[in-house]
Amino acid sequence: MKQLFFSLLVLVGILACKKDLEVEPTDDNELITTVELVFTDAASVSRSFKFRDIDGDSRTKPEAFDTLQLARNTDYTVAIYIGDESKGSLEDITEDILEESDVHLFVYKPMPASLLSVQITDSDKNGLPIGLKATVKTQYVSGSGVLQLLLKHQPPLNGRTVKTGDEDAGSTDLDLSFPLIVK
Repeated sequence: MKQLFFSLLVLVGILACKKDLEVEPTDDNELITTVELVFTDAASVSRSFKFRDIDGDSRTKPEAFDTLQLARNTDYTVAIYIGDESKGSLEDITEDILEESDVHLFVYKPMPASLLSVQITDSDKNGLPIGLKATVKTQYVSGSGVLQLLLKHQPPLNGRTVKTGDEDAGSTDLDLSFPLIVK
C-alpha cells in the first residue's frame, strides 16, 4: 500500500511539474481609424476621398466621410492608404497590411453594380488578390449609390490557409459604405 501511495505521489509530482503548452499568439485585427482612397484618371488627375473616425468607435459620428464623386465613362487607378489615429498621431498601417498581405483582402462592392466595375491589380506572395491597388471603370450612365469597401482578415486557422481570394472567410477589419455619385 505504501508503494502504491508513493507511486501516486510521484506521478502527481511529475504531472504538476509538466511544462504548460505554449499558446500561439493570435493574429489580431487591425485598428483602423483613417482610410484614404486616391482615384487617378488617365490625365494623371488625382482625387482623394477620406473616412476618418479618430476614436475608432462606430457608435460616434466620424470626423470625415467623403462622398466619392467620379466622372462617368472614365478609367481610374485606385490606391488605398490605411491609418490608425487612436493614439494621437497618424500611424500609417498600409505597409503593415502589405507585409501581411497573405492574410488580408480588400473587397469592393459597388451598389448598384451598374455604376462601376472594379479590378484588383495587386497580389500577395501566393498570387491571391490584396486590393490596396485596383482599377475602376465608371459606366456611361450617371447615377448614385454606394461603394462598400471591406477589409477581410484571413489568418491561418488550425494550421490551414484561410485566404483563398474569397471574401466569406475570416473576420472583418473594415466595413465602410462610401456614398457614390457618378456624373
